[in-house]
Amino acid sequence: MSFRKRSEVIGGNPMANARAPAGVSRPGVPARAPPVNGRGPPVSGRGPPVSGISASRGLITPVSSKAKEQEQFDALMKNPGVRPSLITSQPTISTGSSDLDKIMLHQGLPIGCSLLIEESGTTDFASVLLRAFASQGVIHNRLEKDQLHSHTIVIGLGAAWAKELPGLYKGSSKEQKKAKIQENESKVSVSNLSSAPSSNRAEKDMKIAWRYGLNNKKQEQENNTVYEHYNNQFDITQKLVPGPSGQDMTFVPLSNNYNHIILQLNQIIKTQLKTNSSKVIRLIVPNLLNPSIYNPAFSSPSFIIPFFHSLRALLREFSFNLSLIASLPLDLYPRFTSLTLILENLADSVIHLQPFNQQMSALIEKAYKNEPAKIQQGLVNIFKLPVLSDKGMMMVYEGEYAFKNGRKKFEIEEWGIPVEDDDSNNNNASHDGHDHGPQTTKNIDF
Repeated sequence: MSFRKRSEVIGGNPMANARAPAGVSRPGVPARAPPVNGRGPPVSGRGPPVSGISASRGLITPVSSKAKEQEQFDALMKNPGVRPSLITSQPTISTGSSDLDKIMLHQGLPIGCSLLIEESGTTDFASVLLRAFASQGVIHNRLEKDQLHSHTIVIGLGAAWAKELPGLYKGSSKEQKKAKIQENESKVSVSNLSSAPSSNRAEKDMKIAWRYGLNNKKQEQENNTVYEHYNNQFDITQKLVPGPSGQDMTFVPLSNNYNHIILQLNQIIKTQLKTNSSKVIRLIVPNLLNPSIYNPAFSSPSFIIPFFHSLRALLREFSFNLSLIASLPLDLYPRFTSLTLILENLADSVIHLQPFNQQMSALIEKAYKNEPAKIQQGLVNIFKLPVLSDKGMMMVYEGEYAFKNGRKKFEIEEWGIPVEDDDSNNNNASHDGHDHGPQTTKNIDF
């Protein structure tokens, strides 16, 4: 058996197979160009060097797009309606409900993300959250006369929907009186200077503040002053006056072709960003697939899935400006159906409003019959949170939070089963059969 070298040409002259100097051709072997500056010969078939790649070391240099993203981020953080997320430091906007902002862990909804609010039953509590989301954007536009910081787009409904936006919460009558008194006391006048509190009174106030933890509340208020315009509290019994104008909101009608809706949205967003590149666009889709608004043909997977997927593509394209909130009735499209599961997968975050049944509602009303302000309407279940769930964290909370749509605002708090008082002891009698007189139900702990 014979062996040959890889450089040996079959049937060639053995003397010609000897290594020749660079640039000298051998029989059957093409000539090689001499090395330049210590580099090897150029490889045929490769194009010109790619921009952004170092030719000497082969390393990728920072691309100019990163610098543009940094500029967009810096400009966006100057928007009074934007603050960094407490977890990821992403630009985040408020949902219009401070309680909802807290349970989402980011202190709001990160820009470029979507929130799907599912609701069981025939109630419409989700519309309260959607209207607060829209009102928050309108309030941000009224902070400066010459600068618009937000724009809201509503899909499927007309201008009549905007007439029900809630107004700012001004506090209870007692709180309004206290605010007026503090405003008058803050003004410099002869009467205020003459009635200044003495040092003993100041020391007493400090002791009371330490005793009841009032200093902690003051520290929280000071911390919130950094983003004082980020979030507002709204009164659902009052309407926003004056109402939103054409610069604040745009209404996009439905179309049989979802591409027409997406093209119209794309045009509106680009038009708004021409005036202010750091403007926040709030996209609202109320009562998704509700038969009173949507044609039954829209619930076909060939329409709704590409439509929602296109909305997700818009969020990724305008990741520094666009956020979306949509509501979905679960009685018409339950969670175990494939359509709802696909929508949940496409959404960045999902919460579920689950009203109490009649038995639980009766129990809560009986337990809080003397305190009607504590009566809750249902549970808030969290199935998915923005960014965190996409990274693999199992952020699922069921039966841990409850909501109540009070006379003035929508609140979310930790859920605890109420304890029903035993009313069997009529006449205030104890177990030994003796009457010990009237008993108080108030808390007397100091």
